[in-house]
This record gives sequence, C-alpha cells and structure tokens, in this order.
Amino acid sequence: MKTKYILLNIFFIGLFVLLINLLEISRMIEEKNSSIFSIMYLSLLKIPTIIIDIIPFVIVISTAFIYRYLINNNEIISLRNIGFSLLDIYKPIAAAIFFTGLLILFLLNPLSAKLENKFDKITTKDFSDQYSINIKNNKLWIKNIKNLEEKYFINISNIDLENMNAKNIKIISITKEDNYFLLSKKGKITDKQFNLNDVIILDIDNDEYERRKNLTLDLNFDKNNLINSISNYKNIPFYKYKEHLNSLKKFNLYSSKVSLFYVSTIINPFFLVIVGFTVMGFSGKFKKNESFFTVLFISILIGFLLFLLKEIITSLTITYNIHFLLSYLIIFSIPLIIGLYQIINIEIN
Repeated sequence: MKTKYILLNIFFIGLFVLLINLLEISRMIEEKNSSIFSIMYLSLLKIPTIIIDIIPFVIVISTAFIYRYLINNNEIISLRNIGFSLLDIYKPIAAAIFFTGLLILFLLNPLSAKLENKFDKITTKDFSDQYSINIKNNKLWIKNIKNLEEKYFINISNIDLENMNAKNIKIISITKEDNYFLLSKKGKITDKQFNLNDVIILDIDNDEYERRKNLTLDLNFDKNNLINSISNYKNIPFYKYKEHLNSLKKFNLYSSKVSLFYVSTIINPFFLVIVGFTVMGFSGKFKKNESFFTVLFISILIGFLLFLLKEIITSLTITYNIHFLLSYLIIFSIPLIIGLYQIINIEIN
C-alpha cells in the first residue's frame, strides 16, 4: 500500500513540476525557434532529475496519506490493541521507503546524470568547434581549435585552477604546414593566453628541436570555461563520486559542499526513512474524522522545513568551512530527534 501511495504521488507531483518545467524550457530555448517536439524531448530528459528532487516531498505526503487511511479504517487501533507499537506499524512502511530510495540511487541517479549532460549539451552554447575539455586518469586534456588550419592538443599533469599555474605540460601543435611537439615544465593561463616557461619545441616533420625560455599560445577558453567544465559535480553518477572528488582536490576545486552533496545522495535511502518517521510522529496522533487538510498542511510544512534545513546547513558549511560529515549529522539528526519526541508523546498518551 505504501508503494502504491509513493507511485501515485510521484506521478501527480511529478506531472505538476514537469508542466512548470515545460514553461521554463520553452522560455530557455525560445531564441532557437525550436519545435514543440524539441521542447517535449527536453522535458523528458528532465524526468529522472525531477523525481530525485521531489522524492522527499513524495515520501512526506504519501506517509501522511497512508496514516490517514489506517486511522480512518481503525487499523491503527486494531494493531495497537493486539500489541503492536507505532514502530512495529512503521517497519513495512520504512521498508517500502528504503527500497524506493535504493531504486532512485542505483537506477535514477546514473540515468539522471547521463540525461542532464545531454540536456546541457542541447541547451547551452556549443563550443566543440573552439575547444573541448576533459579529465582522464587525473590529467587535464584540452583540444583547442584556433582555426581550421591550427589545433593544439594539450595535456597537463598538474594545474591549480585557483591561480591557473600549470606543471608538466605537453602540447601537440598541428598546422597546415608544420607539426610540433612542445614540452614545458610550467606555465600559466591568463585570460585566453597560455604563457609557457622553459619550453622544448620538437619539429616532428624535420626531427629538429629548439629551446625557448618563454612561449605564448593563444587559446579560445579562459579560467571560467575550465572551472565550469570540471566542477559540475551534480551531473556525476554516484559510482564516480570518489574519482571526481580526487580530480577536484588535485585541481584545487574541492569544497565541503561537494562532499556534503555526495554523502547526502548516497545515504538518501536512510534519510528518506527518517523523513517518513518524522511525518509518522505527527500523522499518527490524529483522530478518525479529523480534518485531513490539517494533517496534509503539517506534512507539507515538514517537507518544506527539511528542505530549508538542508539549504541552511549547506550554506553554513560553505561559509564556515564545516566538515561535511558534521553537517550531514546535523541534517540527519534533527528530523530523527523530532520524530522520536513525537512518537514518545503518542506512546505515553
């Protein structure tokens, strides 16, 4: 029954959010004169992300609905009379919530990351004719297309993206007339120029080389382009979190906010169980024939407050550089304590 309520709420809440998202997408791509089919296709790409975003509210509202059903049909009273506690009644509900959380983590999270990347490629400006930036084996690989007759393939073993200082740089320069291999110990990217120091230039065609103290290459990208290409941590599937964190740390882009987001995603099935537990603490005390709108209002308010709590803790984590585990412990503990307090009050009364 709990699974049925979860699916129904995902459908109705998701449909409502999807319609709002449809308007946003149409506004976003209005300059491209896209057809209605393009807008619908982009909306479909957002469905896994929408489900992931609304699932805490789905758990909140579906839990309120199922306790209303149990109370109105006297099932809570019957179960209590034969010796079941509220925790016993919650166990199968918690199992359904936890299973839903696992499905979202293992199925929707990777699917959402893949479709979000596809969505970004369609809706953002395409720079593939100017440059492309990738991380592979903890190294930065860049293809810079200066023009149709000149390209740079850049490999950087180490770069600090805060000050744009790079070390151990290898570059292949391909032009219509000549091909060169460049090796530099260090360099710095300023604006759209790559200033190299201690450069060895090998003329591949003539098998000759020369040394230069300094060399400047013109690029089609700057610091912001690099950072945006690397630091989009929300579009990474959960099984690549560790690899991406290592890359962010290496390139000096790491923050506790990223780890907090990743921990929240991985432990989300447990957190959803706690969310349902908190709602049970409020819904379980209502009597038969009591206005359900009161229960629903309180449930939605709980969902909003939990969302607000996560936003506040995330903001404090960034501002005061709080360790991400402490931040998540606070996010996890507050609804648990509130739920326990409510359950104890119900059991005593």
